[in-house]
Amino acid sequence: MGADFTPPICMNKKPTYEELQQRIEALEKEATERRRVEEALRESEVRLKTVLDTIQAGIVVIDPETHKIVGVNAAAGKMIGAPRERILGSVCYEYICPNQRGQCPITDLGESLENAERVLLTARGEKVPILKTVVGVTLAGRRHLLESFLDITARKRAEEERERLIEELKEALAEVKALSGLLPICASCKSIRNDQGYWQQIEAYIKEHSEAEFSHSVCPECARKLYPEVFEKKSKAGKEG
Repeated sequence: MGADFTPPICMNKKPTYEELQQRIEALEKEATERRRVEEALRESEVRLKTVLDTIQAGIVVIDPETHKIVGVNAAAGKMIGAPRERILGSVCYEYICPNQRGQCPITDLGESLENAERVLLTARGEKVPILKTVVGVTLAGRRHLLESFLDITARKRAEEERERLIEELKEALAEVKALSGLLPICASCKSIRNDQGYWQQIEAYIKEHSEAEFSHSVCPECARKLYPEVFEKKSKAGKEG
């Protein structure tokens, strides 16, 4: 019985009070840190929503894989004419980009949009001209498309009105024929030689090259030469009176 004796090791040793206290404190610290991060995230989301809702441009966030709208600000909802709850989860083809499925300029055709003119479809089916910009952003660790757009209806109407006025001016100028330069005129009969070398009466030439109309009359000097007897009678009547 001279051999050494080693007592067995207990594999199910219970933690001491101090160990339990340390674990509780670590869990409470972890929970506190988690609550702090969640609160900071909520505050960040509130600030972001406030900023987006105060921007006058329409802004939507789109999942590039499903093409569903996952974010929308107040201006976009107003332009589309539908409540936020109805817009969220809908496919972007319904409102933002009226293209066929599989023909998205960004995800399917590899295009980039920077201040490109597009059409917005409202909830009523109306088409609104917009100036749209699309950029890629990372949200919650995933790639998204951030689309911003402005209603350019007023600008398009102004452009159309300007084009209409330009056309009216062109038509008016086409109707107006102006006389300019040197006119070869006969010193005797007052006929004018036209561009083809023929002589025309002055009335015909001016009427052809302008909008003027003629009303013929006789000046007093010519009247005396043409109708001397009439002026003689008037002269005698004046003296007798």
